[in-house]
Amino acid sequence: MDSSLLRLLLHPRHWLAGLGLGCLYLINLLPYPVKIRLGIGIGKLTYLLIRRRKHIAAVNIKICFPQLSDAERLQMLKRTFDNFGAGLIETAMGWWTDEKVVHELAEYDGLEQLHNAVAQGKGVLLVGAHFSSLDLASKLLSKHYRTHAVYRVQKNQLVNHVLVKGRSSSLRSLIDNRDGRKILKTIRSGEILWFAPDHDMGERLSVYAPFFHQDAATVTVTGRYAKMTGAPAVFCSHHRNPGNDGYRMRFKSLPDNFGSMDDMACATIVNQYIADHILIDPAQYYWFHRRFKTQPSLPQASFY
Repeated sequence: MDSSLLRLLLHPRHWLAGLGLGCLYLINLLPYPVKIRLGIGIGKLTYLLIRRRKHIAAVNIKICFPQLSDAERLQMLKRTFDNFGAGLIETAMGWWTDEKVVHELAEYDGLEQLHNAVAQGKGVLLVGAHFSSLDLASKLLSKHYRTHAVYRVQKNQLVNHVLVKGRSSSLRSLIDNRDGRKILKTIRSGEILWFAPDHDMGERLSVYAPFFHQDAATVTVTGRYAKMTGAPAVFCSHHRNPGNDGYRMRFKSLPDNFGSMDDMACATIVNQYIADHILIDPAQYYWFHRRFKTQPSLPQASFY
């Protein structure tokens, strides 16, 4: 154990987080089917305990799936929590499970589209979204490519330390989402850079583009990175199979002229790709963020 980790673990403010991380580490030692079932059980318990996030997820699902009945939306909400619990286990797998073990669980659709983008030699924008298996994705992909990834620094120092070390086990590097210069430099050097533009970051950095049935504040950086670097963009999703027996990663190239489009056109395309891949299994998307909190004609967070 490195000294910086030990120092963080010994501080009382990190004891609760340390206990949670320790439990995840131990659960991850169990056989795959057992720990996924246990994760789903944790999700069911979380559904009963975390009212605030339950409300946010319920609102998002209602906005995005107005055609569903109340009973159908409730079922999706409960399954979202099941997948959230399984996602905690998948986070542990992404941080601590041997790559060869993870690779045996993976299948890949459209991988040739990523191969073609890499072959251009301009770097690649690997556009993702917050699916429940997010922290496992880079380890699934490391069978073919090691990428760089953009992340948000966590407030809890212990969690951030473990997250950075865990994610770095299958990445070339992690880049702070505020470090635009390093992000551009990485792409221009011919590397693959993963990032997820599906959070509401406020009006200043965004345009209002449709996401399912509602306009959503959508960051413009995806199109701007493409314009400034000339790099092709490929969308990537990752889902656990219906039988909980492995994972499927899917790759789909964004249009060739994506980098020449205006901000609204780029944001609309990105949101459509995200929505299309959410529909593969909507309950495996992370509905817990206030995706529609910024609206042009409504007070902030009025939906929630």
